[in-house]
Amino acid sequence: MRVLVTHAPKKMSIEEREIPQLGAGEVLVQTRAVGLCGSDIHLYAGTHPYRTYPAVFGHEASGRVNRIGEGVQGFNPGDHVVLEPLIPCGTCYPCRIGRTNCCERMRTIGVNEPGALADFFKVPSRCLHKVSEDLDPRIASFCEPFSVGIQANYRGDIQENDNVLIIGAGPIGLAVLAAAKHRGAKVAVADLIDQRLKIAEQLGADLVFNVNRVDLGSEIKEWTQGDMASVVVEAAGNPKTIERTVQLVSFAGRVVIVGVTEEPANVRGVDITKRELSIYGSRNNLGRFKEAVKYVSEHPQSASKMITHEYSYNEVIDAFKMAEAHPEQICKVMINFEK
Repeated sequence: MRVLVTHAPKKMSIEEREIPQLGAGEVLVQTRAVGLCGSDIHLYAGTHPYRTYPAVFGHEASGRVNRIGEGVQGFNPGDHVVLEPLIPCGTCYPCRIGRTNCCERMRTIGVNEPGALADFFKVPSRCLHKVSEDLDPRIASFCEPFSVGIQANYRGDIQENDNVLIIGAGPIGLAVLAAAKHRGAKVAVADLIDQRLKIAEQLGADLVFNVNRVDLGSEIKEWTQGDMASVVVEAAGNPKTIERTVQLVSFAGRVVIVGVTEEPANVRGVDITKRELSIYGSRNNLGRFKEAVKYVSEHPQSASKMITHEYSYNEVIDAFKMAEAHPEQICKVMINFEK
């Protein structure tokens, strides 16, 4: 089978390998579609904090069950499935208190475990969810990023009466938007890229702002009649935007940081205490995947609007190069194994 191996930053090759042998409790999946996440691009570029090499990326994946290992129940060859890529250790403090999404020793398919950018991949059966055979495999692959967006909504306790500001209109920010609108909230989205803001409008954003052209603080103050946003979600992974969240959120408001960066952000303690802010990190998802499958299955158009580029598997290296070199041109790059 073909496997895309990243040997070092920006050094990839497609290699021929044997199809994996299954152990007890494992399932072999034939890949149908993989979405390239922003984290995949950072892993490729060598700028992601969880990077390891060599690696096989791909965690936003859909496919068809090819074989099942001993003891697997609930799956049969031919089933259409999507990947939930998390393998928590089960013994660290977060796992012991039920917060498995932030396991200290998390193994993640497509990051530090072989991923789905191969003709076949094997995973523990608990990492798979069935989807309808009528669901386009490209759309099905969005279940993973939508689960992240739904988790951020839970972390921020977003409700119908909230005015929500999302900073960053990449796929995760857009997934946060879709989930927040599904809850009935009013949502504004800020970004630097007009194309992404147009997609945000198509997904129901009440207001969009290109921060190169407006004073975001003034705009949010006017929109909220002076209150500022009751919830601010940072989905850009930028220290400067993380710093700005405490100025854009209301007194007694909530800030959710879902973007990933290794760089420090400087926030004055008085801005947190005076406003008595609740600041939450949001990582992966905690039991939200079935909710994401339901949302994507019922709203496939929300996912389809995000696909800006599509490549065959034979073109996958070109896809990474393009996404890394021209982030302003893309929202979601899709690798279609059936193209």
